[in-house]
Amino acid sequence: MNAPRLLLALFVIGGSLGADAAAARTRDLGDLEAAWHDCVREAYIRQPLGQSRAGAQRNVLDECREHEDQLVAATMLEHAREDEAARRAGLPLTARAGAWAASVAAYVVDPVTSWLQGWR
Repeated sequence: MNAPRLLLALFVIGGSLGADAAAARTRDLGDLEAAWHDCVREAYIRQPLGQSRAGAQRNVLDECREHEDQLVAATMLEHAREDEAARRAGLPLTARAGAWAASVAAYVVDPVTSWLQGWR
């Protein structure tokens, strides 16, 4: 199943959830992010001492790919829900696109970038 179809299916399944579910999704994102960070820390500890920093980072990211994929998928689903809510509220496409880009940077790009910069 391709990504847009998967997102649409997940959106339809979760679309009927109320405000309590929205709060739970936010907690779930936090839990997924914490699990990813824990995986990264634990995997980095297991890296051989003589290995280059870049090699260790690649190995750690490879080892924690499943956690990262879950976090990214959940984040994308949440953004799709937020975008649909914004569309229904009548926000223009440009405002929704700007909000989406900012949230992707905040939830995906910034944590990975800050983690990589922390090891320099």
